[in-house]
Amino acid sequence: MNNWRRWVQAPQTTLFHRILFQVHLWLGIAIGLYILVISVSGSAVVLRPQFSRWLVHSEVPSEAGNPLAGAALEVRVLEVYEGYDVTNIVPPTRPRRAVYVALEKDGTELSHYFDQYAGVDLGSTFPWQVRTVEWLTRLHDDLLLDRVLGRKLNAIGGLLFLVMVFSGILIWWQGRRRWTDGLKIKSSSSHSFLYQLHSFLGFWSFFLLFVWGLTAIYFAFPQPFDFIIDAMDSDLEDFERPDDWLIFLINLHFGRFRGSWLGYVWVFLGLIPAIMYISGFILWYRRVLKNYL
Repeated sequence: MNNWRRWVQAPQTTLFHRILFQVHLWLGIAIGLYILVISVSGSAVVLRPQFSRWLVHSEVPSEAGNPLAGAALEVRVLEVYEGYDVTNIVPPTRPRRAVYVALEKDGTELSHYFDQYAGVDLGSTFPWQVRTVEWLTRLHDDLLLDRVLGRKLNAIGGLLFLVMVFSGILIWWQGRRRWTDGLKIKSSSSHSFLYQLHSFLGFWSFFLLFVWGLTAIYFAFPQPFDFIIDAMDSDLEDFERPDDWLIFLINLHFGRFRGSWLGYVWVFLGLIPAIMYISGFILWYRRVLKNYL
């Protein structure tokens, strides 16, 4: 039986499969924590606009009554924020917009929104929950480093992640007679639930995993992608570029589906790499590490 027929019928018996398995395994061990951090932070970043809408109350609940203005507004602001130094008051410039108030206390600068109709505080313009999401955004985009360096490191991580993805999809192939086993989770399978889950998620999320790894490289090194786009553009004198496919991939990366419930689905989908890392680590622990502890 030649190597190709052996791969088609019983890939586990080939040297290529064993090499792929070791590459996949040790890459997972080496960059697993990185994948976990990027996966969890990426899911949080998807909800970044929603967190701002939910937690930053920049509009007044009601415009009933006469709004405070001028000296009356300043007096009420000083009463509400007693103990603070009010350094600036910015009246609203459009309907339903709240008053912006800049504050200082013990050398710490704060800013709040103030309801000029009810004369009450509406909360911080930058609450801790939003600050946390912004911190996660910087962690996801730049690893809390300089923008250029952080994105280059993410590109390296994306490249290694792609090697894991492609080695994983090749390992997923169990032979012509058993290839459908990796498409679903079965109670009658000879493999454990975690093994099936790892294989199942890896197959059905292959395209998304590929997109996430590829776009991570693009964000640091856009030049090769621009070269491909320019090569696809036969009319270099127009102002349109055939880059719709790239924009589509970027939107997929961030889950940019404005006004759609798909954005919430992306929160779960973004956790797939984390789930796969955890399941893979447990499988490795049970198979290898447990025997040495």
